[in-house]
Amino acid sequence: MQGSIVRWNDDRGFGFISSKEVEGDVFAHISQFKKGFRRPKVGDRVLFQLANEKGKLSAKTISLIGVQPIPIDKPSLISSLIGFLLLIALGTIIYLFLIKPKLFPAYKDMGFSCQGKTHCSEMISCDEAKFYLANCPNVEIDGNNDGEPCEMQHCNSRW
Repeated sequence: MQGSIVRWNDDRGFGFISSKEVEGDVFAHISQFKKGFRRPKVGDRVLFQLANEKGKLSAKTISLIGVQPIPIDKPSLISSLIGFLLLIALGTIIYLFLIKPKLFPAYKDMGFSCQGKTHCSEMISCDEAKFYLANCPNVEIDGNNDGEPCEMQHCNSRW
Protein backbone atom coordinates (compact mmCIF):
# COMPACT_ATOMS: atom_id res chain seq x y z
CA MET A 1 0.00 0.00 0.00
CA GLN A 2 0.97 3.63 -0.44
CA GLY A 3 0.40 6.51 1.92
CA SER A 4 1.88 9.60 3.55
CA ILE A 5 3.06 10.26 7.07
CA VAL A 6 0.55 12.68 8.61
CA ARG A 7 1.88 12.73 12.20
CA TRP A 8 5.33 11.80 13.49
CA ASN A 9 6.89 11.97 16.98
CA ASP A 10 10.59 11.48 16.36
CA ASP A 11 11.46 11.49 20.08
CA ARG A 12 9.16 8.53 20.68
CA GLY A 13 9.76 6.84 17.32
CA PHE A 14 6.23 6.49 16.04
CA GLY A 15 3.58 8.23 14.02
CA PHE A 16 0.64 7.69 11.69
CA ILE A 17 0.20 7.09 7.97
CA SER A 18 -2.81 8.14 5.92
CA SER A 19 -3.70 6.10 2.87
CA LYS A 20 -6.56 6.35 0.36
CA GLU A 21 -6.87 2.57 0.56
CA VAL A 22 -7.65 2.47 4.30
CA GLU A 23 -10.20 4.34 6.38
CA GLY A 24 -8.50 6.15 9.29
CA ASP A 25 -4.82 6.55 10.08
CA VAL A 26 -2.46 3.61 10.40
CA PHE A 27 0.04 3.36 13.28
CA ALA A 28 3.73 3.25 12.20
CA HIS A 29 6.70 2.44 14.44
CA ILE A 30 10.32 3.33 13.63
CA SER A 31 11.35 -0.34 13.93
CA GLN A 32 9.27 -1.15 10.84
CA PHE A 33 11.09 1.27 8.53
CA LYS A 34 13.72 -0.03 6.13
CA LYS A 35 17.23 0.43 7.59
CA GLY A 36 19.84 2.67 5.98
CA PHE A 37 17.60 5.68 5.37
CA ARG A 38 17.08 8.93 7.23
CA ARG A 39 14.40 9.06 9.89
CA PRO A 40 10.85 9.65 8.63
CA LYS A 41 9.10 13.01 8.86
CA VAL A 42 5.64 14.43 8.24
CA GLY A 43 4.82 14.55 4.52
CA ASP A 44 7.02 11.61 3.50
CA ARG A 45 5.40 9.21 1.07
CA VAL A 46 5.72 5.56 2.04
CA LEU A 47 5.09 2.02 0.87
CA PHE A 48 3.94 -0.38 3.58
CA GLN A 49 2.11 -3.58 4.37
CA LEU A 50 -1.00 -3.44 6.49
CA ALA A 51 -1.32 -5.59 9.63
CA ASN A 52 -4.23 -5.96 12.01
CA GLU A 53 -2.99 -6.63 15.53
CA LYS A 54 -5.56 -6.97 18.30
CA GLY A 55 -8.08 -5.04 16.27
CA LYS A 56 -5.72 -2.14 15.54
CA LEU A 57 -4.20 -1.36 12.15
CA SER A 58 -0.45 -0.94 11.95
CA ALA A 59 2.09 -0.62 9.17
CA LYS A 60 4.81 -3.22 8.64
CA THR A 61 7.91 -3.25 6.38
CA ILE A 62 7.72 0.47 5.65
CA SER A 63 9.86 2.08 2.90
CA LEU A 64 10.29 5.78 2.21
CA ILE A 65 9.44 6.68 -1.41
CA GLY A 66 11.85 8.98 -3.25
CA VAL A 67 14.36 9.15 -0.40
CA GLN A 68 17.92 8.07 -1.17
CA PRO A 69 19.73 5.74 1.25
CA ILE A 70 22.36 7.29 3.50
CA PRO A 71 25.73 6.61 1.88
CA ILE A 72 28.04 4.53 4.02
CA ASP A 73 31.74 4.96 3.41
CA LYS A 74 33.17 1.48 3.19
CA PRO A 75 36.89 1.38 3.88
CA SER A 76 38.90 -0.14 1.10
CA LEU A 77 40.34 -3.61 1.52
CA ILE A 78 43.88 -2.23 1.47
CA SER A 79 43.24 0.34 4.22
CA SER A 80 41.50 -2.32 6.31
CA LEU A 81 44.44 -4.68 5.87
CA ILE A 82 46.95 -1.97 6.74
CA GLY A 83 44.95 -1.07 9.87
CA PHE A 84 44.78 -4.71 10.88
CA LEU A 85 48.54 -5.20 10.42
CA LEU A 86 49.29 -2.02 12.38
CA LEU A 87 47.08 -3.27 15.19
CA ILE A 88 48.93 -6.59 15.26
CA ALA A 89 52.30 -4.80 15.22
CA LEU A 90 51.26 -2.52 18.09
CA GLY A 91 50.00 -5.49 20.09
CA THR A 92 53.26 -7.36 19.50
CA ILE A 93 55.36 -4.38 20.60
CA ILE A 94 53.28 -3.91 23.75
CA TYR A 95 53.58 -7.60 24.58
CA LEU A 96 57.33 -7.85 23.94
CA PHE A 97 58.36 -4.68 25.74
CA LEU A 98 55.75 -4.13 28.44
CA ILE A 99 54.01 -7.39 29.31
CA LYS A 100 56.51 -10.20 28.67
CA PRO A 101 59.37 -8.69 30.71
CA LYS A 102 57.05 -8.54 33.74
CA LEU A 103 55.74 -12.07 33.22
CA PHE A 104 59.06 -13.64 32.31
CA PRO A 105 62.02 -11.60 33.63
CA ALA A 106 65.35 -12.46 32.03
CA TYR A 107 66.74 -13.94 35.26
CA LYS A 108 63.95 -16.56 35.40
CA ASP A 109 65.64 -18.76 32.78
CA MET A 110 69.19 -18.50 34.15
CA GLY A 111 68.98 -21.34 36.67
CA PHE A 112 69.25 -19.26 39.84
CA SER A 113 67.94 -20.62 43.14
CA CYS A 114 67.79 -19.27 46.67
CA GLN A 115 70.99 -20.46 48.36
CA GLY A 116 71.02 -18.25 51.44
CA LYS A 117 72.80 -15.26 49.93
CA THR A 118 71.67 -12.00 51.54
CA HIS A 119 74.19 -9.30 50.46
CA CYS A 120 75.32 -7.86 47.14
CA SER A 121 78.92 -8.97 47.74
CA GLU A 122 77.70 -12.57 47.51
CA MET A 123 75.98 -12.06 44.12
CA ILE A 124 77.81 -12.64 40.84
CA SER A 125 75.60 -10.53 38.53
CA CYS A 126 72.75 -8.05 38.35
CA ASP A 127 70.44 -10.81 37.08
CA GLU A 128 71.22 -12.94 40.14
CA ALA A 129 70.56 -9.96 42.42
CA LYS A 130 67.21 -9.31 40.70
CA PHE A 131 66.29 -12.97 41.11
CA TYR A 132 67.14 -12.89 44.84
CA LEU A 133 65.22 -9.65 45.40
CA ALA A 134 62.11 -11.06 43.68
CA ASN A 135 62.19 -14.59 45.08
CA CYS A 136 64.31 -15.05 48.20
CA PRO A 137 63.58 -14.02 51.81
CA ASN A 138 65.77 -11.95 54.13
CA VAL A 139 67.89 -10.27 51.45
CA GLU A 140 69.54 -6.90 52.14
CA ILE A 141 70.31 -5.83 48.59
CA ASP A 142 67.98 -2.87 47.95
CA GLY A 143 69.09 -0.21 50.39
CA ASN A 144 66.94 2.61 48.98
CA ASN A 145 63.85 0.39 48.36
CA ASP A 146 63.49 1.43 44.71
CA GLY A 147 63.16 -2.14 43.40
CA GLU A 148 66.64 -2.09 41.81
CA PRO A 149 69.10 -4.30 43.78
CA CYS A 150 72.86 -3.90 44.13
CA GLU A 151 73.07 -0.56 42.33
CA MET A 152 76.57 0.14 43.59
CA GLN A 153 78.06 -3.22 42.54
CA HIS A 154 76.13 -5.05 39.82
CA CYS A 155 73.09 -3.12 38.61
CA ASN A 156 74.60 0.28 37.99
CA SER A 157 72.90 1.54 34.81
CA ARG A 158 75.88 3.79 34.04
CA TRP A 159 78.10 0.76 33.26
